[in-house]
Amino acid sequence: MDIKILITSMVELFIIIFVGYFIYKAKIVDDNFVKKFTKLVLDVTLPFMILASVLKLEDRQALPDVITAIAVAAALFFLILPGIGYLLAKLIRAKKEQIGLYTFMNAYSNVGFMGFPVIAALSGAVGLFYAAIFNLIFNLSIYTLGIWMMNKGREDATKFNAKLLLSPGVILSLLAIIIYFLGINTKVPVIITDTIDSIGSITSPAAMLLIGCSLAKMDIKSVFSEYRIYPWTIIKQLILPVLLWFPLSLIIKNELVLNVTYVLIAMPVANSAVLFATNYGGDSELAAKATFITTLFSLVTVPVCILIVQSLAAA
Repeated sequence: MDIKILITSMVELFIIIFVGYFIYKAKIVDDNFVKKFTKLVLDVTLPFMILASVLKLEDRQALPDVITAIAVAAALFFLILPGIGYLLAKLIRAKKEQIGLYTFMNAYSNVGFMGFPVIAALSGAVGLFYAAIFNLIFNLSIYTLGIWMMNKGREDATKFNAKLLLSPGVILSLLAIIIYFLGINTKVPVIITDTIDSIGSITSPAAMLLIGCSLAKMDIKSVFSEYRIYPWTIIKQLILPVLLWFPLSLIIKNELVLNVTYVLIAMPVANSAVLFATNYGGDSELAAKATFITTLFSLVTVPVCILIVQSLAAA
């Protein structure tokens, strides 16, 4: 693994977060802008990024391996990681109104912004293909189960609205899967694909700016004073990935799919946690703190997790 790839991604991420912090402090943007910009990212740029991830694919993989990747991703994002996340929230004695958010943050790691560069360094283009498949299921889950989790345990939460299942994120996730299996992704005109990709590429830097804006609303000391985040981070990003590697290695026979699965589990909290908390009334401050701290810790935990598994595999 090229550690420089990971460090470069980390430095870029933190620079954008700090830009977001300073533009809010300088009153270049305000709460009204942040709210509307969040909605723009969730309903426009993120769905376009989902669609672009399939339209840009060139090589087709063996169908059994693709089905395995989809099944594993579905099991992780709809069942295993949310279930473990709920237990971890109980273990650290999270506040009732924060249980859903902790469950959400455990289920959804930073697949796109950090996961893709690491996968590219480890596994190349084919690894990125499987990462894109995981990203599709990730987004299908986050726009359905994720919205429900964000409201879990909150007395002021509105009842789940089935119409949310028709959000742009869900619709374009399903469309992207259909396009792939029909094999028509390469037949879309380049100008359309590039346009969709350009709009989707706004998502990662925009999400980082929004995290910076969320941090700017807080006393900076409070970012590091949320004591529950520290043991939770160690379990989520160091202990849990290593423990899950053993059953995953017995179930997943394709080594590349196994490696992609493992790396994505080891990633820090997704920037979507701040976006969804802001848009759906969750604790956006806690989401911003957790995203910042887990990303900071990942500079150490991700290489350590990879080195541990490489050692186990070689033994």
